[in-house]
Amino acid sequence: MFDNIDVMKGQLEQNKDKNYKPSIQGVTGDRKGERLLALSLPALVSGTNATGRKFKETTEIISISSKLACFRLKTPVSIGNSVKLILNIPATTFLLQPLRLEVSGIISRIEINGDKKFSQVVTIELDRRFQLGPLNPSTGN
Repeated sequence: MFDNIDVMKGQLEQNKDKNYKPSIQGVTGDRKGERLLALSLPALVSGTNATGRKFKETTEIISISSKLACFRLKTPVSIGNSVKLILNIPATTFLLQPLRLEVSGIISRIEINGDKKFSQVVTIELDRRFQLGPLNPSTGN
């Protein structure tokens, strides 16, 4: 779906055994007037799995725009299921305080991956509503 997804997958594979440090790699392309950012940010995904049970899983965001988010997921899910993402955005040169972003959306695409550690790449269409607030450094929430 994304032009640079193979490049991003390769980067994640190279870094999977290293100590994880969140980073924002920059704009990877434009999709119908949207900027698509390649990210390496931890995320907590929650929702309903393919069998209808609730789940929570920690993962990494592969890319995100104002309309779509893409991430790897071990838990089997189904297209049409609703999921919620919670991202802790670190402070940067331009962002003085870390932030917590909560978004939700509907699963629109699932790519099965041969990698046993992550069995699928999930794309969700984001809802317009989101919550953005300061990250409490002592609790991480």
